[in-house]
Amino acid sequence: MPLRITPLLVGLLLTVACIPAYAQTDDDVWDELLQSLADEAVATGDDTDALEMQIDDLNDLREHPLDLNSATKQQLLRLPFIDDAQAEAILDYRTRRGQLLSVGELLLAEGIGQHEVKLLKLVSVVMPVTEAINKAKLKHEFTARLDVPLYSRAGWSWGRGIANRWRYVIDRGHWEAGLRGERDSGEPMFTRRIPLWDAMGGHVMLSDVGIVRNAVVGDFKVAFGEGLVVNQGFGFGKMLTHFWRMGASLRPHRSTDEFNFMRGGGAELDFGRGWRLTAFASVRKVDATINPDNSISSVNSSGLHRTEAELAHRRTVWSNTAGTDFGWQGRGIGVGLTAMYQHYDHALSRGNALYRQIYPQGYHFGNVGLHYAFRRSWLVVRGETARSFAAGGGGWATLNRAAVRFGPNTQLSAIQRFYSYHYYSPHARAYGDNSRVQNESGICLLAEAERVGPFSLSAYFDLFYSPWPRYTMTHASTGWEAMASVGFTQRQHRLLLRFRTKSKEHSDLRAQDYHLRATYSWRVAAEWNLQCMAFIHRHHTIVANSNGYAFMPRIDFSPKRQPVAASLSAVIFSTSDYDSRIAVYEPTLFRSFGLQQFYGRGQRVAATMRVKLGRHFALQAKLGVTHYSDRDVISSGITQISSPWKSDVQLLLRYH
Repeated sequence: MPLRITPLLVGLLLTVACIPAYAQTDDDVWDELLQSLADEAVATGDDTDALEMQIDDLNDLREHPLDLNSATKQQLLRLPFIDDAQAEAILDYRTRRGQLLSVGELLLAEGIGQHEVKLLKLVSVVMPVTEAINKAKLKHEFTARLDVPLYSRAGWSWGRGIANRWRYVIDRGHWEAGLRGERDSGEPMFTRRIPLWDAMGGHVMLSDVGIVRNAVVGDFKVAFGEGLVVNQGFGFGKMLTHFWRMGASLRPHRSTDEFNFMRGGGAELDFGRGWRLTAFASVRKVDATINPDNSISSVNSSGLHRTEAELAHRRTVWSNTAGTDFGWQGRGIGVGLTAMYQHYDHALSRGNALYRQIYPQGYHFGNVGLHYAFRRSWLVVRGETARSFAAGGGGWATLNRAAVRFGPNTQLSAIQRFYSYHYYSPHARAYGDNSRVQNESGICLLAEAERVGPFSLSAYFDLFYSPWPRYTMTHASTGWEAMASVGFTQRQHRLLLRFRTKSKEHSDLRAQDYHLRATYSWRVAAEWNLQCMAFIHRHHTIVANSNGYAFMPRIDFSPKRQPVAASLSAVIFSTSDYDSRIAVYEPTLFRSFGLQQFYGRGQRVAATMRVKLGRHFALQAKLGVTHYSDRDVISSGITQISSPWKSDVQLLLRYH
């Protein structure tokens, strides 16, 4: 019998959350960051599983905060929003002033603004020296999660629909080791093909020992420059461009992402006086669709292996990768050279579709990129220019940024990119409107003012062009996107309005999307927060219009010294179709991204509880219930649910 949402409960939530009548807390900043990622998922069509892996990486930073009184430059550079010059500025300030008393004190450091401080408060702490010494003790962390559906899907039994994942990490400061496993809903387990978990892996890492910044054996991620050659690190799209920075990064792969990582070994070496070298090599099998002529139609990134067809693509192709990055960083100046080689044991094939005629073909691919940065207290210029090499030729790509800071709270930025339709890198991820670093030119202008009295302001305008026909197109295409956001904060109250519009061609028709999100928060007391969100989405073409609306109240209880915390939220939504869908972030379990995308008409209630069991154990539970009032079944094919109700229970046990 499915769980039912009572009208009384929904009405209570709507009434309480909108009681009329706030410096932002860390939780407020975190929630706004995650809701911005949810907005980005709808705007770009990004894979939500990939976004969840990004959140997992951010959770790593948040759950293992960096002590700013003892952090080295290498440790500071592991934060995605701190570049080399800012890391030097933090160390210089600490040398001149002694121990920090608060994170906010860094506003006095050169090149550190309100935005960096707000994000640093999420992932760092300030500890006295005596406490920092105790921090180097041996630590263990184990998490295990179980997702239990209270329904059955058409493609598999109820028991097979239970998903689970686990992770264990042991950390001693200068070394770390970890193991992980995951099974998605619908995937087999304890079979000949998959004897244990569908995805398993691990790593061993040595860090900050002699000239070794990082050395990893096992599963790891790499990122260099602006991501034109390789970027398996952070990348959050247009609305969060401040997360992108120039630099080099090699770190363990701790999340359950089954595609975006390397398997082998790598090391970052620091030779002093600004010189550094990173080298890595990877040998692993990836999922791919094999044509009858033994060529590769596509490399699959979903990591799903539920059906015979999906299992047939599992780990069918060897992917061998090797690369290096050599660079120098001086006082506000940096330069680096990246080279990468990629080999598949089956040849990539373009196929016959028009949009695929610019896709790569062959076995061997190479890339070389030069990345550079120049920084002063008021000016930042950085970028990367890269060249690709392949049997059928190659192309150029360049991405350049400039930011002028008028104070700790205000800056103007410009981002230019040119990605030739002949350019290809299998591991590239960079700023742009398309998911591929290929076939796109554009320029984006951004303005941010963190504090103008009680207001915070941000806006951008992005213009882009694709010379080769994209998927569903028969000709070149253009588009533009604009966003404006204003926040008002006064004592316990905060109001945020964000409007975004985008014009882009699809199926040779121009579509215009309008998104409006309003968020009101009221910090009733230190442990109680009430929030009310409203969403409007209008999708317009010359053929038809569709409209979407959603309303979401939410109550959070998070006492500082009590073992129990809880969240309760409700959503009422109504959209014409999928084109006017609404994306909502709701509180969820540790290391998860609570993104919900709604289309049609219905309601949802979600309740989350977190309980501390002594000093080291914590238990989290979440119940989510969704009801659709415009259909009798949910989804289709193997994922079809023969009911308008969908209820899930998620459980997570953590030891740390």
